[in-house]
This record gives sequence, structure tokens and C-alpha cells, in this order.
Amino acid sequence: MPKYIDPQTIPVEDLPGVWTPFPEDLSPDEHVAAVEDQAKASMLWSIDHPETILRLMLNETAITRAFEAPLGYDEERQGKWDKSLTAFTFKRAMWVEHIERQPDNLYIVYEVEDLGRWAIEIKPEEIHIGKL
Repeated sequence: MPKYIDPQTIPVEDLPGVWTPFPEDLSPDEHVAAVEDQAKASMLWSIDHPETILRLMLNETAITRAFEAPLGYDEERQGKWDKSLTAFTFKRAMWVEHIERQPDNLYIVYEVEDLGRWAIEIKPEEIHIGKL
């Protein structure tokens, strides 16, 4: 079922960003959850900023283990895929369909698996996000 940006579900708090390593006294299940939380945060940091913004706005940040390289993986740019390493990918795929750059404007269209096409327009003083 398609999702839309729900402003009521976007968390906003007046707290500083802090990261700490896992406490040593985690149960095995808590340790797995902590690894997955840190993997999700690392993935959101590593992707392009507009995709991060769109994923956060659509609440599409769920991840899953990746046993094979995901569609579109580029070994030349991302390194040789190593099946022996623990890897994660986003559950819902998202890919760039169109990019248009101008001096004061960036317009990107993303295809979001099962959710259709979404556009992000970034200008020096405003950002627009919408479903096409």
C-alpha cells in the first residue's frame, strides 16, 4: 500500500546527536538489534543525502541481510562483493530515475519499489518533496 509523508510521525527533539558503542552486558537478541540499528544508521549516512531525506520522510529505513550483491551494485566503484562479510541492504529498493542539475536547482526523481515515483527539488532556500 502506498505511503505518503505523514508530518505527525516525524520525530523532532531538542537533543544533541550522540553515538556510543554497545554496552557489554547485552543479551544475544539485544546485541543483534544493536548491530542492526547501527547498520541502518551507517547505511543512511552512506547513501546520497536526497535519498536519505526521502527514506526518512517515507519511513523506509527497514533493512535486511544481504547475502548477494543488490541490483545495481557496482564492484568497480563499491569494491568486490565479499560473501563472507555480514552485509545489509534496505528492504524496499529505491533508485534514481532522473537527475536534472542547474546552478541553483537540483531535481531528482526516484522510483521507490511498490510506492511509485517521488521527486525531490532542492533550491538554495527550499526543498520540495512530492509523489508524482
